[in-house]
Amino acid sequence: MDDKKIFNFCKQAGCCDSCSLRYLGLKSSTVYEDIKKSAQKYKDEKVVSSENEKPPDDNNKDITNCDIEPPIKKLKLSVCVTCLGILQEETWDESFSMVKEVLEKKKYLSNTFACALSSPIVTILRERAMALQLNNEIPDYDVNIVTPLKEAWKWSFGTKLATVIDKKLDSGAVAPLLITFNYDYLDDLQELEIIKKIAAPLFESRRKQHKRFATEFTRRVVEQALENVTVEALKAASDSCCMAAVETAAKCVSVVCTHSPLYLGGRYIKLSRDLPQTPWILSGRRVMPSSVQEIIFQPIADLYCMSEAEAERRLKLIAAGREDVDVRCLGQGRPFAIEITDPQRQLTTEELEKACKLISSGGEVIVKTLLPIVKDDLVLLKKGEETKTKTYEAICIKLSHSEFDQIDTNTPVAVTDVDLERINSYRNTESGEARVEISQSTPIRVLHRRPLLDRTRHIIEVHASKISGYPQLLLLHVRTSAGTYVKEWVHGELGRTRPSLAHILGARADLLALDVTAVHLAWPPEHE
Repeated sequence: MDDKKIFNFCKQAGCCDSCSLRYLGLKSSTVYEDIKKSAQKYKDEKVVSSENEKPPDDNNKDITNCDIEPPIKKLKLSVCVTCLGILQEETWDESFSMVKEVLEKKKYLSNTFACALSSPIVTILRERAMALQLNNEIPDYDVNIVTPLKEAWKWSFGTKLATVIDKKLDSGAVAPLLITFNYDYLDDLQELEIIKKIAAPLFESRRKQHKRFATEFTRRVVEQALENVTVEALKAASDSCCMAAVETAAKCVSVVCTHSPLYLGGRYIKLSRDLPQTPWILSGRRVMPSSVQEIIFQPIADLYCMSEAEAERRLKLIAAGREDVDVRCLGQGRPFAIEITDPQRQLTTEELEKACKLISSGGEVIVKTLLPIVKDDLVLLKKGEETKTKTYEAICIKLSHSEFDQIDTNTPVAVTDVDLERINSYRNTESGEARVEISQSTPIRVLHRRPLLDRTRHIIEVHASKISGYPQLLLLHVRTSAGTYVKEWVHGELGRTRPSLAHILGARADLLALDVTAVHLAWPPEHE
């Protein structure tokens, strides 16, 4: 394949140096970092000499006695017919100014960045048209070797941008800061109309399914329409073979900078019986004045100078389950993570320690440690929500005589040794870790947010004891599988949980107070 012939054919067709190199299939970043140098060896001597030739100077007169230099005329940019000017360095200054303005406002502390390009869809059509014309002129030319516009742009524009913003260009998989440039082209939709002629059946099918395809032109549909197109079809659809001269370059209309989310892991202890895990709002009105989430979020939001609305949008609580409003969570607390969207920076160890102290100062929620974690750690947290076990301490009341009581029913109801023996020895499984297997229908109190299902759950350990001075009460220590509704297991909820503690007792029973004393999950993970 004659690389010089390909390059100069592209130049004569109106391509810029970068695009002419793209059609050679060159995919090395060093090629696009210095376009002028890379293009020099492919240019015809005539092209090189004409580019180096100075334009005639109308003011070239004897100015020996004149100190004023003639004004330099700024030549109008010849806009590339395939990239629409996106790869031409003369168009970049405005984009650089826009990104500097955004970065100055957001104040990211990241030393590395990745950049992304959203280009006009018509560049797909123009790029394909150029490749097909090359194949028509040079039969052994492979139309599929073209270096993608986004890659060439990243290697040329991105490299220059790195020096402008004083950050290192890296891949999106590594760099936490992503800078996205969105380009518009005035004639984008008008030029794409040609594709309807080229792939009429495809667009007729989409028109009939207009409810499914709300947008007429997408990158995917344009690529699909051009998949098997020929140069003859393009010529039939357009006088210029879809390569009309470009009067006005594509324009960068917006720059969006986003930092990848950061994650913090910890455990919270909840000491209040009047505190929901998340804001409790019913019919637009608050039921409780605060929540675990809001108490934990406040110091984090303050460290990032977030408003209340921003915190609601940019902070997310991910917990391994939840306890009811009136249930305390004691012991080491419940595992949780915080996702921080678009943070300006990572928080220091000292700042995280201060946040823990502020969270704990109110006396309702205690967080002893907050540690930086990675996104992959959330898998452990979510998996633990389904597989972990929990230990509870419950104060229960016996409301009626047991069918097993051998005493006068006129005597006051009291927990007996027989009751304790029945609870502490009861088993309905033959082997395995669990002593009691129960079937629970979704409790009535949560049917508004959970589907009606029967679920199998397990009571792994249970031990009951009397409470001195309160003959009707018993103290229950119980370890359960994830997802067990302990309140319903105690009273049975009209037979919706089977067997229940009340069934084991042979008496009516209820729960007065419940605490989570342990959530058995290794969390948070520590990273070196």
